[in-house]
Amino acid sequence: MSTVIQHYEMELQRSRASLPWALSGLWKSRREAGWARFAAQGFPTMKHEEWKYTPLGALEKLSFSCALAEPPVLAWEQLAQRVVMPAACHRVVFVDGVFQPGLSVLDQLPHGVRVQVLSSLSEEGSLPLMGLLEQAQSRTPFAALNAAFMAEGAWVTVEAGVRMDEPLLVLHVSTTSHRAQHLVLAYELAKDSALVVMEQYLGLTDDPYLVNVASGKTLSSGARLTHVKVQEEGLKAFHLASTQASLKRGSHLVSHAFATRGALGRNDTEVVLAETDAHVALKGLYEVEGKSLQDFHTTIRHDSPDCSSDQYFKGVLKDSGRAVFNGKIQVARDAQHTQSRQANHNLLLSDQAEVDTKPQLEILADDVKCSHGATIGQLNEDQWFYLRSRGVSAEEARLLLIAAFAMEMVDMVEPAVLREALNHHFGRKGHA
Repeated sequence: MSTVIQHYEMELQRSRASLPWALSGLWKSRREAGWARFAAQGFPTMKHEEWKYTPLGALEKLSFSCALAEPPVLAWEQLAQRVVMPAACHRVVFVDGVFQPGLSVLDQLPHGVRVQVLSSLSEEGSLPLMGLLEQAQSRTPFAALNAAFMAEGAWVTVEAGVRMDEPLLVLHVSTTSHRAQHLVLAYELAKDSALVVMEQYLGLTDDPYLVNVASGKTLSSGARLTHVKVQEEGLKAFHLASTQASLKRGSHLVSHAFATRGALGRNDTEVVLAETDAHVALKGLYEVEGKSLQDFHTTIRHDSPDCSSDQYFKGVLKDSGRAVFNGKIQVARDAQHTQSRQANHNLLLSDQAEVDTKPQLEILADDVKCSHGATIGQLNEDQWFYLRSRGVSAEEARLLLIAAFAMEMVDMVEPAVLREALNHHFGRKGHA
């Protein structure tokens, strides 16, 4: 048995004391199944095709505690300056993997919108949630580890016809070093409903820690989910996320991801267009500097005809930063009239920076419109010289060009309240 497996097996025993509610019946069997999958696989290595550009040696050498512990007491005023939407009137907050009712505001949700935290669910009430998360928790070895240790999370449901236009803020704050936090998030939208979510991960320590997230999204016919994820972990932190989404007839999923901080980030996303006229847009911006790495692996499965997908990711790489983008589009034999676009553009600001980009098309249908493309380049010298000729300093011209490249991704965000919050947040923090 490897050292990694031994460590997490010991942590599994230790964590039981902090999770008495999850040690019987369905919870117990689910955790045991997750552990069996992880123990059989262990950490992936660079010999695995899906991980060949994502070294995990630094993570494998670290030992993290997985037992829940009482987090420090934080006031909202302490967090507000670093939160994308500090004035959000609907929010659910976790600190070091523990739900914080004092920081959360859930008593003003519209009728038909419900946010339940994992630790408050009965065994019977958890059955639909387990179904939502099943595929997400089987995607990667770390997703299996999430199933074994899942300690807390949120299950958001929206009833048929209910449209919640005010964003829901889902905030996870990390304050403690050498701790692993295993969070589950599920979004379930009934027919013709709508939800807007701002999901933020915020690190208040630059020491090593691990955030491991499994997320399920189910959109019934005519539903619309707008989801924004902002990943600002500590400088030495690891962020691993596995997402599974299923879209029914006429539904829309629009997802924006911003990964700007952390030693290593990995986002694995699979979206299944399960019924006719379903639409998905995945967009993202990653910024890496120092020796950090950000990795986005996406799979969009066109299983039904007359569906569309759009993937658009950009990267800004500095110093010895590295990035990976692997975008896969699968079109089934019966998925005629599919429309799919995929693009990945990268700006390298250093000779040591590196990006591995791999767009993939797997098409079995014959009446489709599919395209993909990737670019890797440096700042446009003509544009730089133009700005210099207008009296702009060399450094200011450089920053303006980087901002123009990166902030296009923010400009695509709707509704306007999210876009304005992101513009203010990234402008205040000096991003791009």
